[in-house]
Amino acid sequence: MFPLASRHYPGSYDELLAWFPDDDACRDYLDWLRWRDGWRCPLCVSRDGWLLASRRRECARCGRQTSVTAGTIFHHARSPLWVWFAAAWLMTSQKHGISALGLQRALGLGSYQTAWAMLHRYRKAMVRPGRERLRGHVEVDEAYGGGDEQGVRGRQTETKAIVAIAVEIEHPKGFGRSDACVCSTFLTSPRTA
Repeated sequence: MFPLASRHYPGSYDELLAWFPDDDACRDYLDWLRWRDGWRCPLCVSRDGWLLASRRRECARCGRQTSVTAGTIFHHARSPLWVWFAAAWLMTSQKHGISALGLQRALGLGSYQTAWAMLHRYRKAMVRPGRERLRGHVEVDEAYGGGDEQGVRGRQTETKAIVAIAVEIEHPKGFGRSDACVCSTFLTSPRTA
């Protein structure tokens, strides 16, 4: 069964706000996603337990307490869950995604670092472990990210990061899968051409 928009997840930003007005609604949704067949203790796999006032579940057999966010990208997150859900919506509903600065502005976050960390966690979670390597005809290019740098021309940089991008070329269809890598070593040492 595939999730259906407006049935399993909101189909518009207005629906998102209606579905997830607070953290309790977000936790209920995560509970449904994580334990569709009912809660099981992660330690002893018992189904006997109860929901505590802290929104954790406690196992009746072994006493283990579990949060619906444990082991997820939301674990130990300081921002409210509804903000995380809104960030996910904004990130995935736009053709070109969203930048950390754009996310900070759209959600009224207090710092750029918070927006960047949220997007970083999401992007890391979207990478499929053990994914196949790109194959066939692959084109590779690189670019520098980081905006304008005063007094610098061409490839000379002191603050920009180099990004390598690889794309499968499927003739005559066009592009296939892609992969990218930010080479952080260039952030710490100046690069000259």
